[in-house]
Parts: sequence; C-alpha cells; structure tokens
Amino acid sequence: MNHDTISGGRVPDHPEGNMLLADSMVTLVKGIVHFQHVGLLHPTIRIRAGRRVDMRIRLAFGDDRCFFPGQPVIAKIPAEAVRLEAGLFRRSRQRLNRWYGRIVLIKPLKEGQTVTAKIHGESWALASTMPVLGSMSSARTWDSVNIIVDPRRIQLFPSRRVAPLEPEALVYEPH
Repeated sequence: MNHDTISGGRVPDHPEGNMLLADSMVTLVKGIVHFQHVGLLHPTIRIRAGRRVDMRIRLAFGDDRCFFPGQPVIAKIPAEAVRLEAGLFRRSRQRLNRWYGRIVLIKPLKEGQTVTAKIHGESWALASTMPVLGSMSSARTWDSVNIIVDPRRIQLFPSRRVAPLEPEALVYEPH
C-alpha cells in the first residue's frame, strides 16, 4: 500500500509553498484532472486518482480557478469528511463520492478512533474519524465498508510535479 503516515503541521508540495494544517488529520491524494464542468453556481471537477477511482470535487461559490484535462493535482481530504458505512455497496445520489473498501487499521485516540479504509483495487487508503455507520457491532479490521466523501469537503490544488501513474496518499496527523 502506497500510504505514509507523517506527524507534523506542514504539507509538502503545496502550490503556494507549505500549507499549515489545523488540528485535524488529512489525506493527500495525487491525481489527474479528467474534466471540469462550470455550472451556474459551483464548478465541479472530476479527477482520476488511481486505476479506477474517479473523484468529484465541488469548488466553493466564487472560486474561479480553472483546471485543464491532464493537469496533475493534489486533493486534500480531511478525515472528518470521510464517512464509512458497514456492509455491501449501496447506491446513493451521484453527487457523492462512493467507493467500496475494507478497514485496514483502527487506531484508538483520546476523542474516539481513527479508522483507515483501503479502496478496493487501489493502492491507497482514506482515514476517517467518524464512527462506522450501520454496523451491528464495533468495527473490526478487514470489515467491508462503503467509503463516502462529500465533494464539497475536498480541497483541490494544482501540483508542480508530473502526474503519477499510481496515486500517492499521505495521511498527516497532528501531534
């Protein structure tokens, strides 16, 4: 799994230099812009982050940045935005990012727990601080889950590097 955990307050390779993180955990995923749709209120961007994962990102109102197909980007996904649902794949509205995966790590914290789930068929994983929904018992390693991320909670930055063939996911934890 191409997944590194680093403690610290800075993210490398940010387009404006280093980016200071708040007291939360984030996952950085490198990908390639597939297309950008400019709607009446919010631009929506779809990136390819891996072999089969298409990720939707909805920019904030008034954000007039323009991304081009083939452009390498970095998506910043906060752990609070990643929701895990127990069980088999469920259909949801197309506006949400939804992938099938398995829990690979459960790390207890003072405030709760961090659950890391690997996306099926990919070499990267997403961390979540939310409880696993729909589970009759406490979550265990290797349980099947649906990984859901709201496109409005993902931040997108252009990358200075050449787009990778395999995405790199980095999880940053505060001290």
